[in-house]
Amino acid sequence: MRSKISTSGRITILLGQHQATTGERMSPRKLAEKAGVPKDFVYRLDSGAARHVDLDALARLCIVLNCELQDILVWEPGHGKSV
Repeated sequence: MRSKISTSGRITILLGQHQATTGERMSPRKLAEKAGVPKDFVYRLDSGAARHVDLDALARLCIVLNCELQDILVWEPGHGKSV
């Protein structure tokens, strides 16, 4: 099994943390609007389906969510041999 970078569920977690710290409830659609990124990009990131990531868009999401890149992009080490 190979190591990989995952984004699955990270946006949902960060939106929850944002609400807990600011009291502001924000949907993925509202996040996309505030960050100036396509809403489909936010949904693909959160589902783990994003294959290519626009680093500028990712940086804008981090600014709105007051987070770091590693809060969205999570390294998942693999187990066993890589092929």
